Amino acid sequence: MKEETTVAQESLPAFTKQQFLESQLFTGQQKDLLNALLQDEETYTTDQVKQQIEQYLKKAVE
Repeated sequence: MKEETTVAQESLPAFTKQQFLESQLFTGQQKDLLNALLQDEETYTTDQVKQQIEQYLKKAVE
C-alpha cells in the first residue's frame, strides 16, 4: 500500500517556491511562511506545502 501512495504522490504536479509565492492559493501571511520554509531549488506538491505550513503552526513555542 505504501508503494502505491508513493507512486501516486510522484505523479502529482510539483511547483517551485516562486510559483507558490506568486499563486492565489495562499494568503500573504502563508506566503511569508513559505518564503522561509521552502528551498529555492526544490519542487513541492500543493499537499506537501500545506502540510509544512500546518506542521510549522502546530510547533510548540520555546
